Parts: sequence; C-alpha cells; structure tokens
Amino acid sequence: MVRDLMTTWLDMLGLVLIAAGAAAGLHPLIGWTSLAVGGVVILAGSAYAARQASAVRKSGGGEA
Repeated sequence: MVRDLMTTWLDMLGLVLIAAGAAAGLHPLIGWTSLAVGGVVILAGSAYAARQASAVRKSGGGEA
C-alpha cells in the first residue's frame, strides 16, 4: 500500500518535471503558449496511466 502510494507520487513528480522541462525549452520559441505543451504532456501521461490501471484491473493482476 505505502509502496504503491510512493510510486504514484514519484510518477507524478516525474511527469510534472518532464512537462515543465518541455514548456521551459519551448518558451523562447513560442512564448507562453509553451504552457499548453506542458498541459498536453500531463494529459497524455494521465491518459496512459489510466489505460494501464484499467488493463491491470481487467486482467485481475496487480494484487499483492
């Protein structure tokens, strides 16, 4: 339980850092529109995680 929670928090932190890096890298090129890129990264990561969790639940796996 605690391990799953910590993994979730670390995954979220990594996703936010990737989004922030992408936005910061594009800011000189496209200005504040780069925040949209960060948002897309967050949404894509969340959608991927939701699909993975759904697949685990459907297969009956992931139980310790």
